[in-house]
Amino acid sequence: MRLVERWFPRTGRCVVEGMRLALLNAMLMGLGGVAVFLLFEAALMLRKIGVPIPLPVWLVMVILIIPYYVLMFQYGKTFGALSTCKNAVAGFIVGLLGQAPSILSLAVTISRELYRYIHPEIWRVLFFIITMVMIVAPVMVGLGSLDRHDRRDTTKTNYKKD
Repeated sequence: MRLVERWFPRTGRCVVEGMRLALLNAMLMGLGGVAVFLLFEAALMLRKIGVPIPLPVWLVMVILIIPYYVLMFQYGKTFGALSTCKNAVAGFIVGLLGQAPSILSLAVTISRELYRYIHPEIWRVLFFIITMVMIVAPVMVGLGSLDRHDRRDTTKTNYKKD
């Protein structure tokens, strides 16, 4: 976790933190993308030899995508604590800037027709996963930037005993 915390926001500036998030996303997308692709290819190879298994999309969602959304929410929460602008638009902009590697890789893959070298079933799943992440991750960063809940205040109560 310390490696990830190293990339968390240190300033409240949208562009700087958006670029930092883009670098973090590029690393996560590279490592996670290779792992997901190899997992899907292994499932496809098992299918070819006669083992009737589905593509492990649920496994990818539970092990990689949901923790990624939690990480994006925490990134937005850290950004929101440092930012002087207290609205969701700043967090959403940081999230959009952070998704630049996903948008760029998907655009290059489609424009250069690189998807032709991937099995059509795997390409469809990867396309929908990347599209879903590109839509939901900026929202998670924006919502995280609005979170003002301080855990230290949970022991205090705001009511008087009568």
